Amino acid sequence: MSGEHPLRIASELARAGRTDEAISCLESALEGTRSMAERPANTSFLARTAGLLCEEAGRLPQAARYYGEALAVAAEREPLLLLSLADVHRRLGQVARARACLDEAEALARSSADVDAARMVARLREAWARDER
Repeated sequence: MSGEHPLRIASELARAGRTDEAISCLESALEGTRSMAERPANTSFLARTAGLLCEEAGRLPQAARYYGEALAVAAEREPLLLLSLADVHRRLGQVARARACLDEAEALARSSADVDAARMVARLREAWARDER
């Protein structure tokens, strides 16, 4: 990576339409942190970004793994990341996992009085209810 930050490189690759290379860049950076007892502070953001790129590329199982990794290493649970994971699980047909993520996101949004996250939870629940009809 020639000393440059992997997020910057991945962003440039993604903007150039080279999504697979962007994901590989992030994976390389993440792989270098996985054996560390204390992972760098940006590890969650690296994994979240890899998840987003995988989701956009239609690689849903890989997106779910990266979002899960981002949650596992995050300093605290984040409702918006849980919503992303919930949506991916739902699209993969993993309804129970999706609901568990959605429920946790809702609980976090309520406990932190995060109005925006609460609205997103409500919108996602409404969309899922429409899909089930």
